[in-house]
Amino acid sequence: MTQKPPLRHVLGAFATGVCVITTCHGDEVIGLTANSFTSVSLDPPLVLWCLDKRCERYDIFAGATTFDINILSSDQRDFSDRFARGDAAIGNHEGLLTLDHPLRLKKVIGWLSCTTYDTRAVGDHLVITGQVEAYDYGAGEGLTFFRGRYGQTHMFG
Repeated sequence: MTQKPPLRHVLGAFATGVCVITTCHGDEVIGLTANSFTSVSLDPPLVLWCLDKRCERYDIFAGATTFDINILSSDQRDFSDRFARGDAAIGNHEGLLTLDHPLRLKKVIGWLSCTTYDTRAVGDHLVITGQVEAYDYGAGEGLTFFRGRYGQTHMFG
């Protein structure tokens, strides 16, 4: 009898985009890498993402009333790695954020500014639904994650 692979391996066979969720915490902007982002509804405009209850930044994001979703370009792997590791605070001196939207990272290929619409504990995660208040997109290939490795989107046709 063959042994089943770990569930994590099967779920990792689904390629996802990579984004950094940002929110304010006091006077700081905090970032968190996520690949659990998806669209929910166009009317009203709703999106969701999932936050692991074991995350060291759980209380910050679980209590946030606003957050931004920054969809990373293929050349922003360093952002993904940084905010996955826990180097979460974005200093003003770094110049990573845009001036017009204080939670928006520069050079992302998509961006959504959200207010928290609903939160719901499901299993070992908190599902956070946001109502989109502002958004924009830019050119470039997207950063992807597949079977534990980074990749990028490719346009066909």
